[in-house]
Amino acid sequence: MSYFFLGLSATLFAFCLFVMQKTVKYVFPSDKKIFIIVLFLMMTILLYGYQFFNSYFVNNFSYISNKILSYIVYYYLAFIIYGAMVYFLVLVIEMIFKYKLNFNLYKPAFIIIFIILGIGTFYKHNTMVTEYEIDSEGKVTAPMNIVLVSDVHLGYINENASFIKMIDKVNSLEPDIVLIAGDLIDMYLEPVLEKNMLNELKNIKSTYGTYFTLGNHDIYGSKAAMLTEILRNNAGTIVLRDEKILINNEIYIAGRDNFSQKPIKEILDGKDDKPVVLIQHTPDTIEEAVENGVFLQVSGHTHKGQMFPGRIFTKKIFKIDYGHEKIEDTNIIVSSGYGTWGPPIRIGSQSEIVIIKIK
Repeated sequence: MSYFFLGLSATLFAFCLFVMQKTVKYVFPSDKKIFIIVLFLMMTILLYGYQFFNSYFVNNFSYISNKILSYIVYYYLAFIIYGAMVYFLVLVIEMIFKYKLNFNLYKPAFIIIFIILGIGTFYKHNTMVTEYEIDSEGKVTAPMNIVLVSDVHLGYINENASFIKMIDKVNSLEPDIVLIAGDLIDMYLEPVLEKNMLNELKNIKSTYGTYFTLGNHDIYGSKAAMLTEILRNNAGTIVLRDEKILINNEIYIAGRDNFSQKPIKEILDGKDDKPVVLIQHTPDTIEEAVENGVFLQVSGHTHKGQMFPGRIFTKKIFKIDYGHEKIEDTNIIVSSGYGTWGPPIRIGSQSEIVIIKIK
């Protein structure tokens, strides 16, 4: 277990205690304090238990049980994160206006936490379509519509209904090519197979097909080979694992596995001067893509931070954490993603499908 993970777990536990202490002391009447303390402790134990022994729950509990537990655990996690932030703000206000405030700020703050979670849920479930236009400078003979989705995170929270909604929106954009830039599943393949979620991919309608490259969550559950086989044989999806394919004798689509050590130069070996679209889940190969003359790299992974203040960190970690930039002759597009990891909420980001119009 890494020191980073231990530090993160300890910080989260401190947040749990802080939120519990302020809630018990200032929000609920004295006759409810024992009940609230017990409730917080039970929820905290469940939070850590479900994270540390997640595979046990997946293998031994029913789909509906895991779905309910996922919602409870991840909303509690979001409640603790935003509870700590809101209560800390109240604490600062109290310190600034010491002895001058004659009312309890923690009660409205408690309500504000739930308002934040409600807003975050809204932005998770309301998907925007982001459009970019790229001039191929004559490299492509006819206009082309490429639809990009990433970070679907299929599982107990992001289910068939959400996936079907995404596919319907993708089809409405009349794509020539559909790219799925990793994290199609949320680590565990079992719930995805139990509900036949991958079968929905057959309903994507495009001129030249659907192309997928593995993200970190597709690999974490040690089922990458099985996922690849299912997608290739039963879901009508072309999986590109450190390989390329020529489309309509016009444009190459290349895909690189997350965590792959294979250089982009080797993946593109033998190609002619036609433009290359590289699917790379994590946007950490930008310099390498530029060096190898990639026309367009599409990525996801960052979720645009997903939950404020997450983007403060993604902007520090990645050269481009969201949006479209052109570096020399290479276009980089990073999507905020369609689904969510963990809490099914977005604050400071929004569920997204991208359409790229190549002129």
